[in-house]
Amino acid sequence: MKLNNCELFDFFVEKEILALYHANTVSTSITYFQAGGLLSRGAVTNLGLFQTPQSSDALDIALGVWDDIFIDSTDLHSFFNRENHYGPVLFELDRNLILDKNFDIWITKNNPIYWNASTPLSDRYFSDVNELREKWHTIQKQRMMITIRKNTSPILFNYVRRVIVDDPKRMILMNGQNIPVFNMANSQIKNVITSGHTLSGKFIIRKCSNCWCTSNYLRQRNSSDIQRLFL
Repeated sequence: MKLNNCELFDFFVEKEILALYHANTVSTSITYFQAGGLLSRGAVTNLGLFQTPQSSDALDIALGVWDDIFIDSTDLHSFFNRENHYGPVLFELDRNLILDKNFDIWITKNNPIYWNASTPLSDRYFSDVNELREKWHTIQKQRMMITIRKNTSPILFNYVRRVIVDDPKRMILMNGQNIPVFNMANSQIKNVITSGHTLSGKFIIRKCSNCWCTSNYLRQRNSSDIQRLFL
């Protein structure tokens, strides 16, 4: 259900939410860099561009969220002290994007992977900002996903404050050589982000020292998964 943009912005100010976040793989992010903004998975497909496949793709189409951009109100990497499951590239967006009335903004009560075809709309989304306020502390942050509905063209780069890229501190064997994954990913990004690019100068590297992401990247994720995320 569409929320009132101004009321939602005031609520985020009240909750001291200064920024919003979207995480993705390096490959999908490079598509965004080249296209000039974030895109829904449906828009990427319609434009004939590349994106990393997700296990939820078929379900997203069936549930009518394939054309939506998903954003979090929290940096889930920092909040959970572990890597973001959607990818190592994190777009930090200014909350002022909420005020853009061209965006139809809905907020989920749960991740759509837990919905089914019979889940009523009232169980999927908050009906208004008052309901969001009432239930804000009763639902886990990662389940309350801000969605910009029915996206068809690149948006939001004007609102990007910075782009945070994880360094997994992981080597990967390619062509008989052990190569740092981050170096390869960073090289791919630099091929696109030239000096004249909108995002030039907005990148920072996240090097965690006391976070589960370090051991997860090194031990829990196999080589094919690391390649999916970073290459």
